[in-house]
Amino acid sequence: MSIIEAESTNDPVALPPPIRVRLAGPRDCEALCELLDRPEYAQEQVMTWLQTPGTTLLVAQSELGILGVAVLMTRIIPRADAGMHKVVEVDNLVVRADQRGKRIGRRLLAAVVEWSRQRRASQVEVCIGEVNRDAKRFYESFGFAHAVDRLVLAA
Repeated sequence: MSIIEAESTNDPVALPPPIRVRLAGPRDCEALCELLDRPEYAQEQVMTWLQTPGTTLLVAQSELGILGVAVLMTRIIPRADAGMHKVVEVDNLVVRADQRGKRIGRRLLAAVVEWSRQRRASQVEVCIGEVNRDAKRFYESFGFAHAVDRLVLAA
């Protein structure tokens, strides 16, 4: 299933090769492991993501292979009026190191938002630590805004 198809251009510097965003599957495990910080330990994490209900992986792919992944977690949240709403959280978004700066992350995030709308989610969320200023700027430039503080307790 292709969610978004990129338009090609004659300027190879401006955009990466045409990409499509699709759902990931077990056959993508090796390529997904290569995207993560420690590929040698990533297989268990990737397989857990792929097998966990409510977790979806979208990949950006071109003729170069998989260029990026977005790990999404869908939750149903109760509302004050006794109703429910669906929230999609971007748990992880990674673009292949040699393809960064080519707007692949933005295109992948646009596909995440479209995928969420198609599933009638009321919002898309991302949780970013204060030390990750680049990620915060990236999401804010896309239109994300600070909404809620999380309270945490070490286990």
